[in-house]
Amino acid sequence: MIKGILFDLDGVLVDAVTLHQNAFIKAIKPHKTISIKYHQKYLNGLPTRKKLEKFGFNKEKIEEINQRKQKITQQLIPKLIHPIAEVVSSINKIKEMGIPFAICSNCVHETVKLVLETIKLSGYSFFISNEDVIHPKPNPEMYNTAIKRLGLKPSQVLIVEDTQIGLEAAKASGAHYFRIANPYEISKVLEELCRLK
Repeated sequence: MIKGILFDLDGVLVDAVTLHQNAFIKAIKPHKTISIKYHQKYLNGLPTRKKLEKFGFNKEKIEEINQRKQKITQQLIPKLIHPIAEVVSSINKIKEMGIPFAICSNCVHETVKLVLETIKLSGYSFFISNEDVIHPKPNPEMYNTAIKRLGLKPSQVLIVEDTQIGLEAAKASGAHYFRIANPYEISKVLEELCRLK
């Protein structure tokens, strides 16, 4: 029986693909030009530092571009992030069911906080960002940490993800996992909860 749910943020609770693509492409532009298609194929779901490592930047340059990307992201959140009706409805049903839930995101702490405030999400137990762990996804550390904080066993937890990187972390944690293509499919999580009872 499922006693807790862990949600990824981008692509699960919010439609943030455009946000992160635009912010990253703008931040890296003084050094390298990449297309949206390239970002979608090779970079989606990775933390910014991991993306930058793929281009061979040194640590100093990675930090500089990462800081620029975070600033651009903060500026774009109020313009590009909005509550999604399907998410609001599904989260309300999960609250009514009395199932605790938390958010585990590869974004930095400040971005996660601002996004959750922007969509006015309430009722979650806590959130974990990539700054709260040593190894972000696809390493399972984030999910292992969250499962312990919920006081549950992996077999009692359902993880909801949208990217291959997130699914690798979810599988490695030993918890149940469920993939949705985007936030507009989140009601499928309720069906999965019924199936796992």
